[in-house]
Amino acid sequence: MELQQLRSFAAVARHRHFTRAAAELHIGQPAVSQHVRRLEAEMGVRLLSRTTRSVELTQAGRLLLERVERALGELDAGLAELAELRGLVRGRVTIGAMQWLEPYDLPASLATFHGLHPAIDIRVVEDVARSMIGAVLAGELDVAFVPIENGLPPGLSSELLFEDELVLVVADDHPLARRSQVAMGALREEPFVFLRSGTGLRGAVETAARAAGFEPQARFETNELSRVLALVARGLGVSAVSRAVAEAATDQVVAVRLRPALRRQVGLVWRAGGHGAPAANAFRKHVTETAALAA
Repeated sequence: MELQQLRSFAAVARHRHFTRAAAELHIGQPAVSQHVRRLEAEMGVRLLSRTTRSVELTQAGRLLLERVERALGELDAGLAELAELRGLVRGRVTIGAMQWLEPYDLPASLATFHGLHPAIDIRVVEDVARSMIGAVLAGELDVAFVPIENGLPPGLSSELLFEDELVLVVADDHPLARRSQVAMGALREEPFVFLRSGTGLRGAVETAARAAGFEPQARFETNELSRVLALVARGLGVSAVSRAVAEAATDQVVAVRLRPALRRQVGLVWRAGGHGAPAANAFRKHVTETAALAA
């Protein structure tokens, strides 16, 4: 029995998919299949039930997986501690990030981190907050920058990075453009331009609208924050974005404060418990330290 066989089996069991397991392990899919076949041959039992559409654990597979994950976790923790003890932090960090993190400067943070740890490869994935939280829990992301003001599911730890105000944005010829502030309830009849469902920004606005007693009309929906601003500028609806975004787009839209003030908290999240990979630990430490200095 080889360690790589156990890693391949655990990865396939997590993803229920050979190709995705191969991508996680950075090896070819045929190699993963071979590892699992050899492990089953040595064990003398089927660990996985394969069809053309799915991969499921057998009873034997479920029994073995619990112990394999525990053993691999202990092994990885030991290797991580040894790597940190030697000061040879290498590896790869996969980071989830919202489209717009301002006022936090992610490119600057990545640049300084790379300067400190040039041997670490960095991959940044942009997605909606809900998906990124799930990916962190599943071990597909090492860390993610997401809104945390409404709490997080069990199994995650977090560090608050900044708090930002959300403001209403309207076209410059919109009647509300002449107001210094507006109550959320006054937007009951306004069409909204939203990012797609699952984003923290949209969730914050929908929650505030429901608290004011109405369901916001999602007239337009897009994947790009820049397109939200462009549609609002054309008078096709209103939206709410962070004050930093609104201030950077004063040539397109007019910002109006909401009453009561609508705020978001953005933090770095990671899977709770155990030891993360040394590279991920180093990045977490770097982000929290630089955020504290900037505060």
